[in-house]
Amino acid sequence: MSGRIRRVAILGHRRRPGVRRAAAALRARLARRRIEVRIEEALATALGVEGHSLGALASWCELLVTLGGDGTVLSGARALAGKRGALLPVNLGGLGFLTVADGRGLAAAVNAVLAGRWPVARRRVVTAAIRRRGRQVRTGVAMNDVVIKGAGGYAALHLEVSALGSDVGHLVADGLIAASAAGSTAYSLSAGGPVLAPDLDALVLTPACPHSLGSRSLVLPAGAEVEVRLLGSSDHCLVLFDGQDAADLETGDQVRMRLDRMVVRVYQNPARPFMRSLQTKLGWQGSEQRSL
Repeated sequence: MSGRIRRVAILGHRRRPGVRRAAAALRARLARRRIEVRIEEALATALGVEGHSLGALASWCELLVTLGGDGTVLSGARALAGKRGALLPVNLGGLGFLTVADGRGLAAAVNAVLAGRWPVARRRVVTAAIRRRGRQVRTGVAMNDVVIKGAGGYAALHLEVSALGSDVGHLVADGLIAASAAGSTAYSLSAGGPVLAPDLDALVLTPACPHSLGSRSLVLPAGAEVEVRLLGSSDHCLVLFDGQDAADLETGDQVRMRLDRMVVRVYQNPARPFMRSLQTKLGWQGSEQRSL
């Protein structure tokens, strides 16, 4: 697909002037190459051009370029899950851990993708289904993580958890995080979870602020299903998909989470490997080997 891309979509953070300038320049550059470009409606409004919904763009495009931070990447990734198009995430925001190029390298990154020089990785997503009184009321997908937590952030949740077909027990915590390997460097890591290489097919289950010293992260195989039942909380409870899409949770509801076979296709920058991003973005500190 790389050498024959003819349909490019752009998603960007419309409130950032740098994003608007970059999107306009990219649109003009691609038009000169006779590549059709469509822009997500919120950004398009800021640019004064015709826009399209993100869902429609994800079904139409061969390449989706995201301009912004990790939040913009996650929005684009969820839209592309299960679609044929691939994601090129470019950082014009903050940390940008999920991005593969920065604003200064936008033109070079797009050229590399169009020339077929950058490989595509397949990242499996986390899916969740909420059941209420025996009936499924909501499903959702996340590239990074599905999180069960209180809306206020202070009251503990009482959860009944099972995994690998066995009862894990009664968990009392501020929340529970089910992360993909790609999402292991996000909220799960902040809650004390392990770092997984992004190409591992695994699900990381991490309690957030558990009320027990024995509650630790679990790394589960790709086929494992985690079932959580909300026993109660004094707070209003939610299920969050990548921290952006929320669903209400009531006492007695069951949430079934798993690493899905559905994937997001993401371009990789050979000059920016995962371990280098750990060092430059998250401050991973290695020590040089010294002779004794």
